[in-house]
Amino acid sequence: MVDLNRVNVLIVDDEPFYRTIVSRLLGQLNVREVLEAENGVQAIELLDTHEGRIDLIICDIEMPEMNGFELARKIRYGIVERYRKIPFLMLTGSDTEDNIRKGRIHKIDGFIVKTPSSEDLRSRILMALSKPAAGK
Repeated sequence: MVDLNRVNVLIVDDEPFYRTIVSRLLGQLNVREVLEAENGVQAIELLDTHEGRIDLIICDIEMPEMNGFELARKIRYGIVERYRKIPFLMLTGSDTEDNIRKGRIHKIDGFIVKTPSSEDLRSRILMALSKPAAGK
């Protein structure tokens, strides 16, 4: 069983409102550390420079500069090598067939429909962290 007290999460969303909501929910779930980025470009910079480890990314799909699928693709291709296989959850307004198809292509570990409940977020995180690493 995954101990969320040991999990560090990166939230990537251009909307401060959703970053705050997800961050608060993660706090209620006793996640160890929550980091935030406004878009994919900032997320890559953070992944590259952060001294500690990051265990999971929760990312919006639609963002300026670099959307969530572009970020996932860059991560899966090793732009920051140590995170190539990091669990990756997408935040979305709806689970469309196109998003699900793109999710398979980019090895996304699951989708979270905005605005998630604490229990939905917890179950999605636990499922993503218990899956074999992406790309295996």
